[in-house]
Amino acid sequence: MTTFAILSPGDMGAAVARRLSAAGERVVTSGHGRSSRTLEAAAAAGIQVVPALSDVVREAEVVLCLVPQEAALDVAREVASASRAEGARLLYVDANSLSPATMREIVGVLEGSGCDCVDGAFIGNAASLDEKTALYLSGPRAGEVAGVLGDALAVRLLGDEVGVASALKLSVYGFNKGLVALFLEMTAAADRLGLRQELTDCLRSFYPGSVATVERLLPTYPRHARRRVSEMSEVVEWLDEIGQSADMAAATRAVIGQVASLGLPDRDGWDAESLVADMCRRGLLRGGDAPAP
Repeated sequence: MTTFAILSPGDMGAAVARRLSAAGERVVTSGHGRSSRTLEAAAAAGIQVVPALSDVVREAEVVLCLVPQEAALDVAREVASASRAEGARLLYVDANSLSPATMREIVGVLEGSGCDCVDGAFIGNAASLDEKTALYLSGPRAGEVAGVLGDALAVRLLGDEVGVASALKLSVYGFNKGLVALFLEMTAAADRLGLRQELTDCLRSFYPGSVATVERLLPTYPRHARRRVSEMSEVVEWLDEIGQSADMAAATRAVIGQVASLGLPDRDGWDAESLVADMCRRGLLRGGDAPAP
C-alpha cells in the first residue's frame, strides 16, 4: 500500500482520492486552515485528515498537488520547507494548469528538499475520471509515479522532460476555452440584432458536435471563470516562451475576463441556454454600453 497526499481535495482531488481508496491505497491531506465543509467532503472521499503539512510529508510517499494555479508555487515552497524539516523524501506531482516555465520554477523550488517533481496534467474533468479523463505525466521519475498509481487511474507517459505534460494540457484547455469564447462573442453580437436563437439553431444544424461541447462547458463558467482567466494567462506565457503567436489565446483570455466580470451567481443547475441569455442581458462584450446587472 502506498500513502498518497492530496493538496487540496477539491472536485478533482476528491475524485482521485475515491479511486485510490477503492484500489486499497491510503490517502491523506492536511486539515490546517481548511473549512469544516472541506474536511467533511475529504472524509467522504476516503481521505484521512492529518493536523498539519508536517504530518503529510512525514507520512506520504507521493504528493498530488491540485490547487489553484496562482497558489502552486507557494504550496511547493511550503512542501519543500516541511520536507527539509522532516527529512522526508517525496515524489511530488504537480497536476495544476501551469506553463512549462512555471513548472520548471517549481522543480527549482523543490530541489534539495528531498522532493523530486513530476509534471502532471489531468486531461478531462472529475466527472469523467472513471471514463476518459487521464493523468499525463512527464519527468525523470514519471514512470515511478505511473507504477505506484497501478490500476487506480488511467495514466499516459510523455517522456522524461518536465514541462511536456503541462504543455499538452495548456494546448487542450486553450482550445476548449477558445471555442467557448468564440461562441460567446458571436452569440452576443447576434443577440444585439435579435438573432441569438436563429444563430444557435444554425450552429446546432451545421456544427452539432462543437455546439454540444460548448453547451457542456458553459454551465461551469459562473463558478470557474476567474480561474480560467488565470489558466489562459499560463497559455499566453507558454506560447510567448516558445515564440508562437498568442493572439487567439490573449483574445480568449479577454473574453473570459469579461465573463468573470459579469457577477453571475455561482449556483448549481445552470443550463447553457439560460446562462447565455443571462450573460447577454448583463451586457456581455458590450463594453461601456453594458446595462447594470
